[in-house]
Amino acid sequence: MSWSGGGGDSGGRSLRVTGGTAGHPGRAAEVVLATRGHEEVGRLRFRACPKCRTGRILDIWVEEEWRRQGLGREALHCLLVLHPGHRWTTTHQTSEGHTFFSAMSQETGTDFPAGAPLCPHLRGPMRRWVHRVLRRSADRQQ
Repeated sequence: MSWSGGGGDSGGRSLRVTGGTAGHPGRAAEVVLATRGHEEVGRLRFRACPKCRTGRILDIWVEEEWRRQGLGREALHCLLVLHPGHRWTTTHQTSEGHTFFSAMSQETGTDFPAGAPLCPHLRGPMRRWVHRVLRRSADRQQ
């Protein structure tokens, strides 16, 4: 799946979406930002759970020389089109990331808080195991 980026002044940008999450919520998928010459200039990695309609943005980056041109914004909008109506969290946000996600929250009406995954399907195997052990321990203490 791909989209042309940004209209007539796109400078040869295009968006290429690779990966998939249908039936595999634990697997990372990505929106790849690439030039028409297939040079990768950015990427947004995420996991989404179609069952719980939640998602987690793992990371987003754009090459320094391509920043401040709306590419991260385009990638995030692409993600929201691919997974409409999902609730999202992110991993730890840098101050630059916090500014970006705050602006995108205002623009899209979707919150992007930093924090834990919103559903158990998005936890890794080790985290699921730890969660089960802690839950069993708490049940025994009651």
